[in-house]
Amino acid sequence: MKRILIFILLCCQCVLAVAQKDAPKWKEKALKAIVSVTTYGKDGNQQATGTGFFISETGEAVSSYTLFKGAIKATVTDMEGKAMVVESILGADEMYDVVRFKVALSKKVAALTIASLPVANGTPAYLLPFAKDKNGKIYSGNITEVSKLKDPFKYYKLAIPLNVNQLNSPLLTADGQVFGLAQADASGKTDICYALSVGYASSLTIGSADYLSSVYTNIGIKKAWPKDFDQANVVLYLMGNMQDAKTRLITVNDFIATFPEHSEGYLNRSNLYAYNRKELASSQTEQDQYLNMALEDIKTAAKYSGKKGDMLYNQAKLIYAVASSDTTLNNPAWTIDAAMDMLQKAIKEDNRVEYHQLEGDIYFSKREFQQAYDAYMLVNNSEGAIPSTYFYAAKALENITGFNIGDVITLLDKAIDKCGNEMGSEAGAYILERINWKLRLQQYPEAVADYNLYYTKVGGQVNSNFYYLREQAKYHANDLEGSLKDIRSAIMLSPENPDYYAEEASVCVRMQKYTDALSSLDKAIEIAPNFAACHRLRGVCFVRLGKKKEACEALNKAKALGDPVADKLIKENCK
Repeated sequence: MKRILIFILLCCQCVLAVAQKDAPKWKEKALKAIVSVTTYGKDGNQQATGTGFFISETGEAVSSYTLFKGAIKATVTDMEGKAMVVESILGADEMYDVVRFKVALSKKVAALTIASLPVANGTPAYLLPFAKDKNGKIYSGNITEVSKLKDPFKYYKLAIPLNVNQLNSPLLTADGQVFGLAQADASGKTDICYALSVGYASSLTIGSADYLSSVYTNIGIKKAWPKDFDQANVVLYLMGNMQDAKTRLITVNDFIATFPEHSEGYLNRSNLYAYNRKELASSQTEQDQYLNMALEDIKTAAKYSGKKGDMLYNQAKLIYAVASSDTTLNNPAWTIDAAMDMLQKAIKEDNRVEYHQLEGDIYFSKREFQQAYDAYMLVNNSEGAIPSTYFYAAKALENITGFNIGDVITLLDKAIDKCGNEMGSEAGAYILERINWKLRLQQYPEAVADYNLYYTKVGGQVNSNFYYLREQAKYHANDLEGSLKDIRSAIMLSPENPDYYAEEASVCVRMQKYTDALSSLDKAIEIAPNFAACHRLRGVCFVRLGKKKEACEALNKAKALGDPVADKLIKENCK
């Protein structure tokens, strides 16, 4: 038995020796494509090292996601000791522990050719770890199992031992094509290895919906833009709320470098220069330079949009927004009047509906309400009408001498209708405006109906003040039961507000529920002892209950606290 074991060991040693001596012809070339990967954490210290390999001459490479998780920087070092910086993440899959990335290059690199078809079970394969010279070892063994990964890609099991230093090494076919990324057995076995399809790794990309996922936010290295421009533009928008101005500028500059012939990047940077100049600049002079750069970017954007009117309109829109929000500006090129001058040139160039919407906004800010109304109505009488143009037409109209309230309400009706079934604060604001006008006209049932509509539009997300206001409308509409229900809802949300208990008492008095009213008044006075009106109303309740002594005590207390009506009630009831 001992002789047999010795014989087997000698055979294995011979096989290994033969394997190294008779290494495939492509081995030396393939070794040049394999790199050592080093990642660094937020503290700047080395985080992890491992293996990766190039799959394109332009610097695309694959490795383990685990190496990159939590890293803010990474480098790769080739067989000759040349270090290169990882420029961006191209795609990742945490579940399958793989990442595709791009290295910054000055010239092309050696790369492995990806097998075009899945490799069959039983096929010989070669494991080629990273080596610092051409004499690196190569290991061979057969594929013992092929399983489905994601069509058309496969996952492989191989009869090749694997140690920790060989993880993420390439697995190649007899003709030197790479088909797998070496991965360990989950149970800890070291006499076999697994291989994730390199074709799958090379297919990984980042879509607009991926950017905010933890798979990518857990890596601090820059992510590549989606190849599709529309998706990339969505990503640019999403990232806008996640970065400070200086970081945002780096992102936008990279977007422009990636999509230099699209106007959106220049318009985005123009807004950044103008709105965030104080964060970007260290002096007033530098702020003025950013304003000039903002206008230059708009001109560049126009070159790619091909419309002169757009350039003038975008300039007018930006100038107006900046001038409106910063009254300290003394640059004559950045005033509301300058914005109007630019807009009028845009309208002469191309008389578009959205230009008149901005015209209405500028006139409104200048308090030239008739002109604002006329501009908004140009939009409203076109297919470009939106809820806000009806709303601001209504607001402009109410500032014009001799306006008709019915016309204002009609415009508000259209603003609300234009919102459709949309739930949200915009429709809610328009409904509240319409309620105010209906209350002025003493159209209380109609106001209550609008309060109900508002409740629906905002999905029931209302506060105690909403119930208080609707209660008053119901009170005037003679819906006392509804009024009482609403004021009690207000109290449930804000139990420390004495006004709500006072209102509850008023409703109870009108319903001739004097005992209930006194209970509510006691709660209000407990919170606010000097609430004069509550003491006066207590006196009224006691009068109605025939309790003269208690009534007079309460009324005298109200008088002492300055209630203007108490003295009259004392003269009538306390003789």
